[in-house]
Amino acid sequence: MLSRSELRRTAAAIARVQLPSGMIPWAPRRHGDPWNHAEAVAALALGGELAAAERGLDWLAGVVARDGAFCQYYLASGVEEPRIDLNVCAYPIVAIVAWVAAGGSVATARAHLAWYRRTLELVLGHQLGDGRFPWALDPGRRPLEGSLRAGSAAMVIALDGAAWAANELGVLEAGPIEEARSRLALAIAKDEGFLDRFEWSMDWYYPVLAGVLELDAAEDRLDGLFERARESTGQLRCVLSAPWVTTAETAEAAMAAWRLGRIADARALLASVESLREPDGSYRTGIVVPEGHSFPTGECSTYSAAAVVLAHHVLRAPPRAGLIEALVAAS
Repeated sequence: MLSRSELRRTAAAIARVQLPSGMIPWAPRRHGDPWNHAEAVAALALGGELAAAERGLDWLAGVVARDGAFCQYYLASGVEEPRIDLNVCAYPIVAIVAWVAAGGSVATARAHLAWYRRTLELVLGHQLGDGRFPWALDPGRRPLEGSLRAGSAAMVIALDGAAWAANELGVLEAGPIEEARSRLALAIAKDEGFLDRFEWSMDWYYPVLAGVLELDAAEDRLDGLFERARESTGQLRCVLSAPWVTTAETAEAAMAAWRLGRIADARALLASVESLREPDGSYRTGIVVPEGHSFPTGECSTYSAAAVVLAHHVLRAPPRAGLIEALVAAS
């Protein structure tokens, strides 16, 4: 496990990539998206970079549309992809919860919940009858076909955060959030109607991390992933058939293992990414195996560093804690 000073170094590495606007791109001169931006803001807050975290929250407040929508991708100059990914829209609540957990101003959190309330209304308004959500809307707010398993599980985590915020901070209404969360969790557990993305590691572990599967099913899912995607070095391949292990997926899988109480697996997964750590606290996005060279070449990504910070926070919480539980336990 990294020391708190080492985690602060990683948060500082994220802060160095932040643009003057407050946006946190994936890496220098790359695009960004509100989901990974929010994850990075959460890591900034947890790593003691509260001023940078507040600038990140302010960027979200500045780009959200009047109806609560976020575009899928942004550049420093503006919108890159105007499509509206509902998981991307829902996830910024994690940054707000982390802000409060790290000692940020409650008044600031409530101010950001005011715009997030519009976002949540937009998202919940598109829940389907079977509990799923369309993965995205076109710029005209028309639903696109298909639901994503990993994205839906991340939305469960976001709804957990929104429910906590509603109960503890006000502004949001807990009842509709909890109902939507329950319906979505049941749909993921039933596992019907989702696009087949099992070639991607996150489709295996995200439902485990979200806590929506029965214990036996969750154990089977994680075991199946390890059999198919875990390298001898301990890291996970991002795509099962591609010889590329990644920091973010490995750190997130560590959180999923912790959620199941698999302490040894969780710690081993998280420890394995330290070979991808740079002296300044940043993390390479991934490496090609067995050659060991970085891919994308030379890239250290903010979302990879953020996943490591959040995973360390979860692994310091009681076993079986999920992400939101780990955050609020320290608030």
